[in-house]
Amino acid sequence: MIFRKSYKFAFAAVLLLLSCISLHAQNHSIEGKVTGEDGARPIAGAVIMFLQDGKDGKYYCISGPDGAFELRLPEPPGSKDSLRVSILGYETKIISADVSGFIEITLEIKPMNIKQVVVSAPKVELFGDTVEFNVQGFAEQQDKNIEDVLKRMPGIKVDDSGDIYYNGEQIGNLYIEDMDVLGGRYTLLTKNISPEDVKSVQVIERHQPVKALSGIMPGKKPAINLRLRESSKGKWIGSAALAGGYSSDTSALWNGNAFLMRIGRKWNSVNNIKTDNTGGDIRQELLGRSVYDRSYSPGGGGFISVGTSDAPLESARVRFNTSAMGNTSNTWKLDDDWILNASLSYSFDRLESDNSSSTVYFFENKADTVRESESTMTRAHFLHGRVEVQANKKEYYFRNVLSAMAEYKDAVQQVRGDFPNTQQAFLPFFEVDDDLSLVRRFGELSVSVTSQNSFSLNDQRLEVLRDEGRQEQRVMVRDFNTDTWASANFNPVPGFSIGVKGGLDASVRSLESVLRLSGNASGLVDGKLDNDLVTGYVRPYVSPYFNYDSKHWELNVSLPLSWAYYWYVGAGRFIYSAMASAKYKIGPKWSVTLGGNAANTPLSIFSFYDGYIMSNYRNISKGAMNTLQNEIYAASLNVNFKDPVNMLYLSGGVSRSWNVYHVSSNRDFMGDYIVSATDFSKASGKGWNASLSGSMGVYGINGRVGFSLSYSNYSSDSMLQDGVRTPYLSQTVSFAPDFSGRLASWMRLSYRLAFSYNVFSLPGTATSDDRHDLHQSLGLNFTPVAGLDMELSAEHYYTTLDGGTAKHTVLADASVSYTFKGGVQVGLMARNILDNRLFAYSVFDALTSFSCQYAIRPFNIIASVSFRF
Repeated sequence: MIFRKSYKFAFAAVLLLLSCISLHAQNHSIEGKVTGEDGARPIAGAVIMFLQDGKDGKYYCISGPDGAFELRLPEPPGSKDSLRVSILGYETKIISADVSGFIEITLEIKPMNIKQVVVSAPKVELFGDTVEFNVQGFAEQQDKNIEDVLKRMPGIKVDDSGDIYYNGEQIGNLYIEDMDVLGGRYTLLTKNISPEDVKSVQVIERHQPVKALSGIMPGKKPAINLRLRESSKGKWIGSAALAGGYSSDTSALWNGNAFLMRIGRKWNSVNNIKTDNTGGDIRQELLGRSVYDRSYSPGGGGFISVGTSDAPLESARVRFNTSAMGNTSNTWKLDDDWILNASLSYSFDRLESDNSSSTVYFFENKADTVRESESTMTRAHFLHGRVEVQANKKEYYFRNVLSAMAEYKDAVQQVRGDFPNTQQAFLPFFEVDDDLSLVRRFGELSVSVTSQNSFSLNDQRLEVLRDEGRQEQRVMVRDFNTDTWASANFNPVPGFSIGVKGGLDASVRSLESVLRLSGNASGLVDGKLDNDLVTGYVRPYVSPYFNYDSKHWELNVSLPLSWAYYWYVGAGRFIYSAMASAKYKIGPKWSVTLGGNAANTPLSIFSFYDGYIMSNYRNISKGAMNTLQNEIYAASLNVNFKDPVNMLYLSGGVSRSWNVYHVSSNRDFMGDYIVSATDFSKASGKGWNASLSGSMGVYGINGRVGFSLSYSNYSSDSMLQDGVRTPYLSQTVSFAPDFSGRLASWMRLSYRLAFSYNVFSLPGTATSDDRHDLHQSLGLNFTPVAGLDMELSAEHYYTTLDGGTAKHTVLADASVSYTFKGGVQVGLMARNILDNRLFAYSVFDALTSFSCQYAIRPFNIIASVSFRF
């Protein structure tokens, strides 16, 4: 009763506070149309700039194809404010911004006599919440695709997998000419489009992808939009390449690719074909990366885990592969702003890996070491199809995505050492999904309905051959998930939005498994080795939320509440997740954000089984009918600075987390096996995280300077080993500066250093260990004459392994290429010139230390020819 009264009081207080604050905010919209002097011909592309007291501001808009425009302002303009309307070929006009109703603006033609003009576009421009990077100002002769240029832009980071971040935050999606032509799989664009075809890169800092929610629900994530050159629109553009060579182990090497794209008014098409055995991870391009779409990554929900492993190096150094990939994606613009998108993808990947490892298991008064080596081969066929229908209008939004994917994967692994065996796994997977979204806008009120449904099937089989006999594991998992909800959002006053979301989430899971053991399985043979059950849950929920956005403040509060009933264990549980954040914008450049959340976790139906399931030759999991919920608490403080025009970005933060576990994880060593199970005893975990990162563009040398610094501290007593609770503490410090720039008109240098220091200890005991890791990379590009590009690069790795031993590894590469005027390029590349065959590294994972030596690709040389059109 006390909690209920307190909750009502807090709810009323927050609502009253936000309502009072919002009275100080205003919002204003100026709508109109720009036409020629005859008043009949609309003018598209005119820039309508808001001038506050005669000075350029940050608010602007551009007239559409029909000449219409809508300029949104945070508050009504004053009598001294004005609008400047301009476009090349017409007289610039300035009118008062203090107007009401729909306005007609006519422009007079301005004749121009141009003798000779040299135009140098600025590298970075700021238009409201949009930062626009001029690609020509950042591109270099050696750039192969637009991703190479993105990596050079300040504030933008592209990680090794292809995910893009802006000012430390992952982007929501990437568009081309304001369209998502690939369903969120934007790496297919960034790794294939030539910089010569892209005019500019736009970063929309708070992108709202649904037009019907614009002005009601603020966008949460930044987005990137690629603007093509006029010469690249409405026609086929693309590239093709073919390469061949050999490696020092006498194997033949090849890779080839063809990319074909057309972006037009009514039809868009993106097509890729690739094949490779030089280490390229071409299947990564097929993964969905938009936060608004599914990732389309196969294999979720399964138990058996057997596959290749690789070192933390770029794929071209560690992947021993034979791969092929094909994708076609077509988008048709239908009548009345409706679009239809259909895509089909296929990939094949055959991988091999070899490694030797030393694994240390830390106990309270001892440490056990297991030494092994593995040789693995996997093959995977992957097929994915997707159909999307969408209408994105100011009045309503409709989107339905139907997709299906299937994968057949098998693996063979030979293990030598303390537990010799040969294991073989068969891992077929199938999934079909349908996602439906509807939004209808009524003035300042929007109503949404969303339904997400999926069905997946895992039919997995594992066979392990040992000297003592044969083990088999068969697992079949069927999952059906549905989540349907409705939401309403309302703006009672400008800048303040109230919303509520309510729906039903349900899941049904069928699990059948059979395990057959032999060998040293003491304590297991008497346990339950089969599972045959159907479990699931039904969870109705409601989630009220509030948003306030003004010139200086941005407040967000949400309180998702739900009750779930889990059959098979016969338990009903209340679930909550309260989140709040307050962002203070000190000015256009600085902001400070304070956030926090408190939640209890739902039960996991994935652990609802009571028998044993083997995931590989060594690891077995035991299910648990756990009906207890853990609690999670966190608080964070973040500071952000951005000055896009001067190309300077800084972000830093500190966070604190507390976890209250009502169950613990238990790891028992039973003969040849490690059995993971649940122990019904309380535990806790807590951690600190701090980070600071920044980047700055350097004019004159087309350069970039950046750095990142982080510290983490995590302690927990949630692990038991052989029934003994073993608290542990892990601390990590890392530092990574980088620089790139032109030292001369014909030479470019890039350098990056990454250092980390990790300390692991068992408090109250003498057990402790630490690791140092250092990675340096240096690259030199030479362009002595137009078309000729030469590159030298080297990497140095230093790491400490078990027993305090250290390992140094140096990898060096060289390449030369020449591009003819017609767009044809020929090249020669040598990788791993020093012919190092092994790479070693070491990591900590809870109560385990893992050191490993991996086989890496030997010296190889490849000749290539490519062209763009």
